[in-house]
This record gives sequence, structure tokens and C-alpha cells, in this order.
Amino acid sequence: MKVILWIGHGSRDPEGCRQFREMIVRMQKRLPDRRMKYCFLEFETPDIQEGVDRCVAWGATEVTAIPVLLLDALHFTKDIPRELDSALKRHPNLILNYGAHLGFHEKMLQVLLASLHEAGEDPLGDNGGTAVLMVGLGSSDPVANSNFFKLARMLWERTFYEWVECSFISLTRPRLEEGVKRCLRLGAKRVVVLPYFLFTGKLYKRVMEIVRSIEERHPEVPFRLTPCFGLNPLVLEVLEQRVAEAEAGTFTAYDQDWMRGLAKHRYGER
Repeated sequence: MKVILWIGHGSRDPEGCRQFREMIVRMQKRLPDRRMKYCFLEFETPDIQEGVDRCVAWGATEVTAIPVLLLDALHFTKDIPRELDSALKRHPNLILNYGAHLGFHEKMLQVLLASLHEAGEDPLGDNGGTAVLMVGLGSSDPVANSNFFKLARMLWERTFYEWVECSFISLTRPRLEEGVKRCLRLGAKRVVVLPYFLFTGKLYKRVMEIVRSIEERHPEVPFRLTPCFGLNPLVLEVLEQRVAEAEAGTFTAYDQDWMRGLAKHRYGER
């Protein structure tokens, strides 16, 4: 019997964990014939060990573990594989497929554009003097941080914003406050803060507090904040694709053809 095991990051904020669970409910509706369980990497239960145990107790002979993560930080490359290896030592006869994170996918870029629209933005409109400031969680893995900058460049290629800048809310720099200062030094007359977060939680709410504080200090600059996007149907479509890729053994973390295609999309119109 095959079971999909969704692995969420987990949050100290119950609201964020509820949103993750709602995602799993929606995935079950998308894949009604599939059996699935969920677990968390940290901060919430069940953890990964218990998640695998629950699959086996249910009768699973094959588990497809899908990390519901945005980019390839150490959680994806080390922490989750270590937990899965430990689980396999207790269940040596279990077949375990490890899927890709959401990563660089055309639909994830569409999700960012949808988040801008939801906040009242027109990414293809007259956005001279407007900066988009993306906010990542931040990582101790420099590769993950550099990929976040790459994603910001991809977004800039698809929009008419004057700038798309990067910042982080934890672990590395530039921090959100530094990112806003950079946007203003560059001459931004308006700033759209775009957190790259699937779900709400303590860090997203910290972003909200910082933006409110900055607005008070700079009343002359309009700010907008985009919402979390984990329940966007396009995200669910990518997750469904990650399941199929993992079970077929064909996934790649980055869609190189799509990335090359970005270079010729609208670039000459600037």
C-alpha cells in the first residue's frame, strides 16, 4: 500500500499549523484515491518519526515523503533526510521515496504575481518608482540564500517594477529593515513588501509589525504587504507534480528549461 507523507516545517504559532493542515485537507480532495498522512519537522506533532510510524501502522509498504518547503535549505538537504534515514532503520522493508521541495517552478512565479494582485497591485502596470521587497525566512545555507536572490530576479523579469530587492527576517542579512532602507536610498516612492511565506506564523506576524513600524517613521512612503500563499491552488498543483515525480523517480530540483526561457520573456520590452 502506498501512502503520501507530507512534511511541514511546523510553527510555534497554532494558526500557521492550522493552515498547513488545511493544505493537506485540500490535497486529499485533489487526490481522493490516495492515502496520506502529515507530520512536522519541528515545533509541532507528529514529528517525522511518528509520521513514518503512522504510515507503517496503517499498512504502508511504500511511503512518498514530500517536503512542503519553498527552497533548498539545510532542512531539505540534511535535516529531513537524516530523519527519514533514522525511520528506515526501524522499518528496513519500507520503500521510501523522497520528493523535491516546491523550488523554481513556473507556477510558483505565478503564485507571487497572484499575491501581488491580491494586495491590489498590477505587476504589469505603470510601476515606475515602485520597489518590491521580497522577504525570505533566511537560512544558514548560503546556497539557499543565493537561490532566493535568483527568484527575485526571475520576478523582476516578469514585471514592470523598477526594483525587486531581497531581505530576510532571520538568520542572515540584509534584514527587512535594511532592505527597506536600501529601497528608499535607491529612490523608491512606494514599497511593496512581499513575504515569501507559505503560511502565517510568528515570523510573518513579525514582518507585519516591522512594516507597521516603518510606516509610522515614513508616512510619506506608501507601503503594501502581500499575504501568505500556501493555499493558492497553483501551490497545490506543484505539490501534486512533486508526488508524481518522486514516485516515478524523475524529479529535478530546478526546471532548467523554464529558467532559460525566462531570459527571453519580455526582457526586450524594458
